[in-house]
Amino acid sequence: MTMTTPQLLEALHAHFIKPEDRISQAGAGAVFLTEVTAPNSTRRADAVHLGLWQSRGAGDIDVCELKTSRSDWRRELDNPAKAEAWWAYSSRFWVVAPSTDVVPAEEVPDGWGLMVPGTRGRRFKTVVKPAVREPKLSMGLLLTLLKNTETTRTNTMRQLEHRMQRDSYDREERLRRELATKTDPGVKRRLEHLEELEKNLGIQIGTNSWRQQVEPALVGRAIGDYIRDADAHDRALDGMDYQARDLERLAGRLTEAAAELRAIPAGRQAPTA
Repeated sequence: MTMTTPQLLEALHAHFIKPEDRISQAGAGAVFLTEVTAPNSTRRADAVHLGLWQSRGAGDIDVCELKTSRSDWRRELDNPAKAEAWWAYSSRFWVVAPSTDVVPAEEVPDGWGLMVPGTRGRRFKTVVKPAVREPKLSMGLLLTLLKNTETTRTNTMRQLEHRMQRDSYDREERLRRELATKTDPGVKRRLEHLEELEKNLGIQIGTNSWRQQVEPALVGRAIGDYIRDADAHDRALDGMDYQARDLERLAGRLTEAAAELRAIPAGRQAPTA
């Protein structure tokens, strides 16, 4: 099985916490953190799972290191400092890989566990069981977990907001398509004009302004300002054309007068008006 690191990380997140539980009002009963720096160290773990409820292993801390290539795994074996930095603060230390082709079971150091995605469902398969110990609890560990928990919660809320906005837009698009098949020809033509306008603007017109979607009022003001500016520009050009024609007529009269003056013999006075 071939997986990128983000894909493997998302699958591991689902292994520990079901996607629907992440935004549940009752809570997930656990916390899943990413890129967590070990206390008193600069070494980061790819993922840390902390159980909060008794049914989710309250107090257990699973530290996970993700490896998606043989070369990355060999570098880890050559320099296990990351595992050493987190060892005392974890209940279990795991290496997580797409398959045993990336991390063979016989290469896993003593005490480490090995997990790979299962063939069915979201749960991973334990290939090598890790050693289990009581994690060292310290103020540094508490601060690290709290800081990362707040960051994770903020990111989750942002993802939820984007998901709700996408769902809202999808519902609007679905209703628009349904209306196009059920409404009278006049309304259908207006919907077609709206789609053509969106295509030419390169945006969608909807109830919320975000990314490529803009509220109707904002679009209306922008187009109105543009049309008024264009109209003023056209009027200015018309005025300039009118003045240019006046100048051309004046130049013509001056040219004729100059020709008449040149036709008068020398020493003869030009006729007065």
